[in-house]
Amino acid sequence: MNADMLPRTSPLALSSALALTLCAAPAWAKVDYTVSVDAPSTLASLLNDHLELVSASNDADLDEFQLQAIIKETPHAAQALLETEGYFSATIRVEEPTEHHYVIKVDPGEPVIIDDVTLQLGGDIRQQADYQKRLAAVLEAWSLPIGAPYRQDDWSSSKRAILRLLTVDRFPLAKIVKSQADIDPQTQRSQLLVQVDSGPLIRFGPTHITGNQRYPLSVATGLADFQQGDPYQQKKLLDYQSALEQAAQYSGVVVSADMARIDNNQVPVEVSLTEFPKQKLELGLTYDSEDGPGTRIGYDYYNLFGKGWTGSALLDWKNSDRNLSFGLGFPRQADNYSHSITSSFKQTDIQGVKTTTIDAGAWRIRSHEKINARFGVEFIQEKETIGNTPSNNTAALLGVFGWTRRDVDDTLRPRSGTLLDTSLSSTLGSALSTTSFVRGYARGVAYWSPWPKYGTLLTRLEIGQVWAKDSDEVPSSQLFRAGGSNSVRGYDYQSLGLPGPDGAVVGGRVVATATLEYQIPVAKDWALALFHDAGNAAQSWQSFKLEHANGIGVRWMSPIAPLSMDIAKAEKDGKLRWNMSLGLAF
Repeated sequence: MNADMLPRTSPLALSSALALTLCAAPAWAKVDYTVSVDAPSTLASLLNDHLELVSASNDADLDEFQLQAIIKETPHAAQALLETEGYFSATIRVEEPTEHHYVIKVDPGEPVIIDDVTLQLGGDIRQQADYQKRLAAVLEAWSLPIGAPYRQDDWSSSKRAILRLLTVDRFPLAKIVKSQADIDPQTQRSQLLVQVDSGPLIRFGPTHITGNQRYPLSVATGLADFQQGDPYQQKKLLDYQSALEQAAQYSGVVVSADMARIDNNQVPVEVSLTEFPKQKLELGLTYDSEDGPGTRIGYDYYNLFGKGWTGSALLDWKNSDRNLSFGLGFPRQADNYSHSITSSFKQTDIQGVKTTTIDAGAWRIRSHEKINARFGVEFIQEKETIGNTPSNNTAALLGVFGWTRRDVDDTLRPRSGTLLDTSLSSTLGSALSTTSFVRGYARGVAYWSPWPKYGTLLTRLEIGQVWAKDSDEVPSSQLFRAGGSNSVRGYDYQSLGLPGPDGAVVGGRVVATATLEYQIPVAKDWALALFHDAGNAAQSWQSFKLEHANGIGVRWMSPIAPLSMDIAKAEKDGKLRWNMSLGLAF
């Protein structure tokens, strides 16, 4: 029969046949099903998080054919996951007790227990005097001891931990040359073997600095506490970067060791710098809730005499507080110490006490990570007028020690952590001092946010005391008054102290203040604060009496620093007073 003899088919008949065929074909629609895992809780979480049968239940494109393929593969996939937790003899099956509800039943069996661990440390490290100490550190870092269940994550993390102990200190080329975990599923026992080759001892090579144009090269090189030929230590690189970042001359720093260019067992150090301009002028208007508007003019020059020394001048002019200060700073050295010389001329008129103060000091400062320690000699000469009665001039030559620790989760928006500041100063005998005295002072702030979305609890404590033969001969700046922002809100600035002539308030020998504050988030970057302050200044602890205040405030976490605006009611006179402050307590 040829093609011309075949019966002809009309288009209508073809359409009908096609429609019947489509109706008869299976519908590849999304399959709705549920999955539950019947296993110990820790293993159930692992399987729920990683099995495709669980995650695919949300796949809109999954059809019945694909589902059956996944079900078939599920026992093998579950077995592989369980082996990472040390279960090598588990039995897994998938059941369907009701239509499209699948249960993954798991009998994990006994976990594999580590029967033996062999850690071998070879290479040049064996010739080091501290080899036994390094080996002990490696053994301590190993987190899969004999008798512990085998876990793949612990196996991997232990190898990374022991390798890191070597690579950060003298042996950055250390590597694992053999890693073997022999596991017997029948006896549920495993034997672990790790061999580490330390490689050669690596030393620091030459330091290459790029980006240094405005300042002497010695400013950057002098901050490194290592030299070419010293044994490599990663911590020294991190300390070097931190020192450069804190230098006044640099805005950006990257320090790295170029491991790809090790030559003769020496690794070159690459330093990339971005410099600040040599000078900075600061002009600003200020506002203080206690003192009203003010003016601030500052000037810094970062390369005095071409030596990288920093010179600064600052004029801070307010209604009752005028200050002109000068400073000379020397670059930080490799031992993390920097030095500075300061001087200032200050006039204040606060609570009826007018003072004119000349101050000069020389300081040695060490900044490292969260700690700032300062040692110095300071001379203070002061002329004081209380009310309308001029008093005797006072002077003091002091030895000063100060220590500050800042440990908060966020320096601009702290929700947890602490700020601590202490100082101790004493006159140096009777030289250049109108009387002998010792002054101790401490303050601290703690932030606690157990449930951050519900707010932050802040507590603050301040305490100080002066031991002196005659407190009338102590410069008033070394005595204590309280009240105002960061003290007892609800009372005027430094209005808590000893009564003086003509209604003036003078400083006392002791001070103590405290705050309990709860900050409640109300919007992005905004919080409502409820607080209670208490404290006072007095001549002695026997005459000390707490004054209290309660208040409410608003906190704005601005891009610059936290801004606080508070209204507080003093329990002593029942008056409402407001305070505004920018920044943390210190």
